[in-house]
Amino acid sequence: MPRIRKKTSKRGTTHQREKLKHKVSQGRKKAKKQVRKAQAAGTTHKKSKKDPGIPNNFPYKDQILAEVAESRRQAAEEKQQRKAEKRAALTGLDVEDVEDPQKNINIDENQNDGQGFDGIMSIRPAPPVPSIKKPVEPLTSEPAIPITQGPASLREVLQKADVLLHVVDARDPAAGLSEALFKEARGKDIILLVNKIDCVPRESLVPWLSYLRLTYTTLPFRVAEAFLPSKPNPPPVSKKIPVKLDDALGSDAVWQQLSKAKKSGEELVVALTGVTNSGKSAVINSLARADLLPIYNLNSTISTKGPHTTTSASELVLEFPDKKGVNVRLIDTPGLEYVRAEDVEEQDKEMARAKDILLRSRGRIDRLKDPLFAVEHIVSRADTQDLMLAYSLPAFSKGDPTSFLAGMARASGLIKKRGVLDHAGAARIVLRDWSIGKFARYTMPPGSPTTSSSTNNEGILAMLKSRKELRKAEDVKLVRLQPGEAEKREVLLDDVWVIDEEVGENEVDENAGNEEATGDEDGDEDGADQGSDSESSEEEIVDDEDEEEVPELLLPPKRKRTVSFAVVPGKGKRQRRFGKNVTQ
Repeated sequence: MPRIRKKTSKRGTTHQREKLKHKVSQGRKKAKKQVRKAQAAGTTHKKSKKDPGIPNNFPYKDQILAEVAESRRQAAEEKQQRKAEKRAALTGLDVEDVEDPQKNINIDENQNDGQGFDGIMSIRPAPPVPSIKKPVEPLTSEPAIPITQGPASLREVLQKADVLLHVVDARDPAAGLSEALFKEARGKDIILLVNKIDCVPRESLVPWLSYLRLTYTTLPFRVAEAFLPSKPNPPPVSKKIPVKLDDALGSDAVWQQLSKAKKSGEELVVALTGVTNSGKSAVINSLARADLLPIYNLNSTISTKGPHTTTSASELVLEFPDKKGVNVRLIDTPGLEYVRAEDVEEQDKEMARAKDILLRSRGRIDRLKDPLFAVEHIVSRADTQDLMLAYSLPAFSKGDPTSFLAGMARASGLIKKRGVLDHAGAARIVLRDWSIGKFARYTMPPGSPTTSSSTNNEGILAMLKSRKELRKAEDVKLVRLQPGEAEKREVLLDDVWVIDEEVGENEVDENAGNEEATGDEDGDEDGADQGSDSESSEEEIVDDEDEEEVPELLLPPKRKRTVSFAVVPGKGKRQRRFGKNVTQ
């Protein structure tokens, strides 16, 4: 029966009300999920509070508003004055002429030659603007330093070199030493270069220099500003700020030490060795005061493989700064590779693999498929109180990674359904801080600390920050670790280094491969698997194709049963099935 009376009620049905409630709940769930993802990725931004203004009952409100208006007027006048000065500098006129362009135009209003207004012809022309020619700077570019291919293996490098300049990380110098390498280089001058001294407090560097100088000639070093690691996700800059190439700390001491080892009438050959990502290429660039060799940069987008790391030896010839005509040949080498041990327990394999990955910190180590074993190694070496202060965590037992990750997950809001804590997501946060330098760590040498007897480094040490100053720095979590041990594994001396074919002819042959992020742990992993095949290591690491997205920290939604139709052979009838074939 048709409706006769027009509907007057605006009340919706129960179905419509429930539909709206469902949409609202789904929207809130989606918003909470986005917030959790942002917290896990570290991209949350605090909302700035709105200025409430001056209350109306404040007795001096009118005076304050008048002062604000006057300050704004003065700021506008200063801005206009700066614009006028800039325009005057470009045109060559005085500032007064630029501010009042009609001042120099003398027009006699009564002068008309007995004629009326003659349109455009009666308008006086504007004063001519003198053109200023910019001085042409002479082309005095310095000649490029040629870079040639070096020896094919580490043994050939050691045979050719006169001096071994071994680069270690100041955050854990002992872990970068190799007893087998120094044994092979016996009879040559060995110089330890403690790089990245700006990353450690002064109280840690001084004892390490004294400890290492008991055995080797040790020099502190910090690369030039142009070759320092850039911050992750830097903000876009409209104007390029020139960076310094000649402000390296300790470069004069290095040249003085090399001049002492120089033999008369012969070219000095210096080989730079060290583990991956210790800063060998950046040291050469700093000594040459030029951007010659590609350096490691986590934000590099030049290659799809990831940041640059040296994969083959390169040679270049530099001139001593204080001796004209006296040259030194520098050889840049890839990271040291060690022989993989076979007869090792599974626990020792896992510990050695974690040590190698954290020492090299190559690529996005936070994207490991199983990041827990690396964090377990960090917690076993880190000071418990420093970890609690760094991440604002409650007290947990010393060396207990489960309690540490549980506290990290609660503090970061990484909680799955049914209140399950996301330990893997919390471990990725720690590894990300480790790889980008936010997890600032330092070690102390074994035994009682001793004071340095040398006074040559007082100027360099005075420029470094103390432990208290580093703790107050923004986005830095200073944690003390137990010192590592010198590497006792044998070094691969006869393995031929692979040259990257994708690099151009004029560029240094370097591989931008991301070992920890691509699964190619090659020799630079130095026995990270210790007897395991490369295939097993690839299974542990996420491929580059999967690294484009942030890893999902929540459980995937349950799949719904799909309904498909298939033709049953013989009968030719379509039939509904749920999950698997059903025949009649």
